[in-house]
Amino acid sequence: MAPRTFSAAFTKIRRGIRAKSKRDFLVDLRGQIDDDEGIQEILRKERPSGNRYYAVTFDRTKGDNDFSYSHFDLLLVTLDAIAGGNGIYKPSSQLRALLWNGSSNNLLSVMRYFIKLNPELKVRRILVLPFPVPAVGYRLEHKVYLR
Repeated sequence: MAPRTFSAAFTKIRRGIRAKSKRDFLVDLRGQIDDDEGIQEILRKERPSGNRYYAVTFDRTKGDNDFSYSHFDLLLVTLDAIAGGNGIYKPSSQLRALLWNGSSNNLLSVMRYFIKLNPELKVRRILVLPFPVPAVGYRLEHKVYLR
């Protein structure tokens, strides 16, 4: 079941992170969640039909030297952990899939909140859509990423 306390989700993720910059980013995410009751409400929301997987794809801004793929992935891993997931999937380049406890609109709203506050997450475009489980494709990557 989903770790409904944010502390449980952050503790779960922090165990696997060695890099100080990622640990600091994780602390920032936690603080940003604590600062916004609307975001907390979305993250705690139960989906009547259960959690489901969503795919996220994005384009970073050209020439943006601040953007960090690893920090973007860490945001998705964090959202996945809060929803009770065990890590994100990257079936192909620029596509990530995570477990989510709300609608695609809620996921996009939460992501836009964090993108606005963190320069290393700035993207030009983002698309969120339901992700089929199991995924159907050719030469897809099936590894689970925890950080």
